Amino acid sequence: MWNSGGVSFHDIVDPERLHALIEAMLLIEVEAPLPDILTQITRMSADLVGAPYGALGVLNREGTQLAEFITVGISDQERAGMGPSPTGHGVLGQTIRARRPVRVEDLRGEENSNLPPGHPPMHAFLGVPIVTRDGHVWGNLYVTTGEPGRQFSEDDERLLETFGRAAGIAIDQANLRRSLRDLTVAEERERLARDLHDTVIQRLFGVGLSLQIALPRAEGEVASRVDSALEELNSTIHEIRTTIFEIDQDATPGATLRQRASGLVAEVDQRLGLQTHFEMDLGVSSAVSEHVADQSVHALREILSNVVRHARAEDVAVRIRLDGDYLVMTVRDDGVGVGEVSGAGRGLRNLRSRASDLGGVCLVESGGDSGTLVTWRVPKGAE
Repeated sequence: MWNSGGVSFHDIVDPERLHALIEAMLLIEVEAPLPDILTQITRMSADLVGAPYGALGVLNREGTQLAEFITVGISDQERAGMGPSPTGHGVLGQTIRARRPVRVEDLRGEENSNLPPGHPPMHAFLGVPIVTRDGHVWGNLYVTTGEPGRQFSEDDERLLETFGRAAGIAIDQANLRRSLRDLTVAEERERLARDLHDTVIQRLFGVGLSLQIALPRAEGEVASRVDSALEELNSTIHEIRTTIFEIDQDATPGATLRQRASGLVAEVDQRLGLQTHFEMDLGVSSAVSEHVADQSVHALREILSNVVRHARAEDVAVRIRLDGDYLVMTVRDDGVGVGEVSGAGRGLRNLRSRASDLGGVCLVESGGDSGTLVTWRVPKGAE
């Protein structure tokens, strides 16, 4: 496994390099957040070949540009003075396109080195792909020297390529652990929602039925108290149904934005008793990024939850469409309006913050007793 496109452990005679590569292998079992693992991989890759500068570029979904760029050996002040993070021009782009190691003896002779103003002087360059278990190129490792004269050898290239494969497996493992944790949380949410529906609500219905049977035989203050208890039970059942709606996260693998959004609207209609209307233009699901689809579904759930909890509405309409490079989702209800709602502030702040993180906005318009219109507008390709 380790001598395909790289070196085997038996070929490494330098004990320091052997130790560094073994440390890289140990990253596979590290229980740490992925950003921390990536930073450690970047630092270890530079140390492995004795380079003062190292970087790790994470590719976008299409594998054509850098979506994230991590550096070591450059101070925060120097990094800030270089402007925006690189997206994959010059020799960085060559490594992306080649999908194999790229070695340059002197960047000063490279017309396409594209070092920005304020960048520390760099000379020899070596870039290798980070390859996951399934052969997917996830990103690239880059190392450079700071002074003329020091060159990267073929052994350096083969060693760093092997390290790139080890890093790919470490990243695979980190993503797998995160997915398993997400799956565990989703399963627990589903179990809790099922227990609330099948056990708690059914028991409350039983208590309510007993009170309704007893009500005709009650008189005076007792009858009034029984009637108040029935109202409280109905309100509690409504609250529990709303809670079930909020925690019962959509976990349908491969579901499109249309399927997930329409499913949410149907839940409001079937579980919570509101009259709902759903409209979505053709082609929207395939036009938006997976991240935007996920965030929009979360936003829709929060908006609908606010409507159910606070608006005292009877009718809600959801429309999703494209407007140029933006996804636009509107939710209109016929409730009391935001001005008369108490407790909805945090939900609206969350929605605005979520939209802002995507480079978009979430606007709320309320016309008193004419209901509320929430407009979610975000770039369709945001990552």
